[in-house]
Amino acid sequence: MNKLIYGVAYYPEYEHENRIDKDFEMMQKADINTIRIAESTWSTWEPLEGEYDFSILLKTLDKANEYDLNVIVGTPTYAVPAWLVKKDPDVLATTENGRGLYGPRQIMDITNMTYLEACENIIRKMMEAVQDYECIIGFQIDNETKHYGTAGKNVQDMFKTYLINKFKTVENLNNLFGFRYWSNSIATWDDLPDVLGTINGSYAAEFELFQRQLAANFLLWQRHIIDEYRRDNQFVTHNFDFFWKKDALAPFGHSFGVQPGINHLEASKATTLLGCDIYHPTQDDLTGAEIAYDGDSIRSLRNEQYLVLETQAQAFRYWTPYPGQLKQQALSHLASGALGVEYWHWHSIHNSFETYWKGLLSHDMEENAVYREACEVGEIFKNISHHILGAYKRNDVALIVDNRSQTALKYFPVGDKEDEPDAQYLSYNDITRAYYDALYEQNIECDILDVEALKDSTLDYKMIVTPALYVATEETISILRRFVEEGGVLLSSFKSFFVDENVQVRQAKQPYNLTDVFGMYYQQFTRPGKTKLCGEPVDVWAELLIPDKDTDYVMYEHKYWGNYAGITRNKYKKGSAIYIGCWCAKKVLKDEIRNAAEIANIRIESNQFPIVIRNMTGKDGNVLHFIFNYSENENIVICSYNSAIDILTGKSYSAGDNIIMSDWGTVILMERLEIA
Repeated sequence: MNKLIYGVAYYPEYEHENRIDKDFEMMQKADINTIRIAESTWSTWEPLEGEYDFSILLKTLDKANEYDLNVIVGTPTYAVPAWLVKKDPDVLATTENGRGLYGPRQIMDITNMTYLEACENIIRKMMEAVQDYECIIGFQIDNETKHYGTAGKNVQDMFKTYLINKFKTVENLNNLFGFRYWSNSIATWDDLPDVLGTINGSYAAEFELFQRQLAANFLLWQRHIIDEYRRDNQFVTHNFDFFWKKDALAPFGHSFGVQPGINHLEASKATTLLGCDIYHPTQDDLTGAEIAYDGDSIRSLRNEQYLVLETQAQAFRYWTPYPGQLKQQALSHLASGALGVEYWHWHSIHNSFETYWKGLLSHDMEENAVYREACEVGEIFKNISHHILGAYKRNDVALIVDNRSQTALKYFPVGDKEDEPDAQYLSYNDITRAYYDALYEQNIECDILDVEALKDSTLDYKMIVTPALYVATEETISILRRFVEEGGVLLSSFKSFFVDENVQVRQAKQPYNLTDVFGMYYQQFTRPGKTKLCGEPVDVWAELLIPDKDTDYVMYEHKYWGNYAGITRNKYKKGSAIYIGCWCAKKVLKDEIRNAAEIANIRIESNQFPIVIRNMTGKDGNVLHFIFNYSENENIVICSYNSAIDILTGKSYSAGDNIIMSDWGTVILMERLEIA
């Protein structure tokens, strides 16, 4: 790849008139160099079983060749045609809500043989039709794949086989899952209860682990088919998405945290180029945090650059970007390690569910303010490609995420159950994002590692952060102990190290097998009520920590809970361990994280949010500093580099110079390294 990818999802099959030439001319004007096509319209390519019509697809590819556009072709398997469901109604998944009704996308059982046979047929026929086109640079397998909650009889039969292979005997399963509770124990494997009705968190969590494996295997299966046709210089990617959170920032939802429906690390084995979809708040709520978190998550899977296959251009009324924000958003993706950005989508559609999820073009299909700013972005991408391609990040901090802890905390929530009236509730992603954001807003960059990647990466970091690592194996605990013993800094939150991999609480003081490392233990937790910590309110959850005599600590401020600590800081062998035992105020959390980073001898920027600084090293060895002003107000940053040049404007800076940051502005400084 010799240039940054700048692209759009393109659906000429949705248009009411033939305007491919006009569309491609407008794309060329904007320096858009890539289109992604075909992934959403199986019923267009195969209107009846075994009858194929790729005429629109091939015409698009012919025109792409003519206009020198690169193309990513998607396999169209995430939205099934009506004839397939008519042939076999079991194509639709049975979930905790019953059998799905035809209409929406992503409602199929990805293990159903009728569905899989039809998938293979359409993939092979499509690949046969397109494989000779030179303009195709890669293939996207499926779209935002997850397990979709599939839990019908065939899936549960497969789960039974999985359990037999893993646990060997029903006695072992009964013991590890605590099935004796409420007479749930089984005498034979055929007595396994329907998982949709279970009250056993261990059983339910194991099933969700199994479901995530189904999703990963589905992608790998598609990859093997594509490999039979693709050339060596064509990549295979997938647009991994994230937990979708609906809140005041985005009532329809936005990308927020760890995706519960598939394990990204496991599923990434199906790709040769990492990819993702990132949708985020904009306007007054644009902070860059979602862009950074999601990008850091994907990049850290293999510590390599990735492609943003979908992000918004206009979308909803609360995402219509202010002037300058489209440019800032695009550059924010690059700062996390992206090698390209593609908008969903090129033009707003005129019918059906996503009519008002607007594309780069509005419904009139003409130039507009956002398109004109996209032209500026295209010019920038063209000019800085040689600086960004091949760049890499080396961070001193790792934040650990874990699907198993996420699942377990759904069944054993922090606080109340989410749907209870006036609930005090924290989700796994609420906690994880709070710890990430506290790093991000202080310009302490981090990698985001799946807990399974710890064994390969631990010694590369100075500091490890474990928010709500509720499920912890003996191996994980041993790795973290060794990390601290050898000089690392470990910072952990409440609800960490509580249960084993079977979601069974250990009969020991908490945090399990780390009480000496943290220099404390606890036996009780409580609703905080009027409790404060460092003068700030504590909410939802508080563990009553009992520190050792030589441990540094911060006590709760409360008539009764004031006999216990809320934070402990302990020196253990060559390293240090900090434990935050409650849902504390953001200021308190940021202070503890900053103190931990200082103990770890991590360089800390004097600038803090809304000034955000992200760093990477180019393949030529030059260090790039992305400086963002996520604010409607102008700000000034003092240059801390001896000699640097803004690769966007060519302006030079020296240490002590004022860098004027316009509203929603970005500067990318290339540091000129002094050669002795």
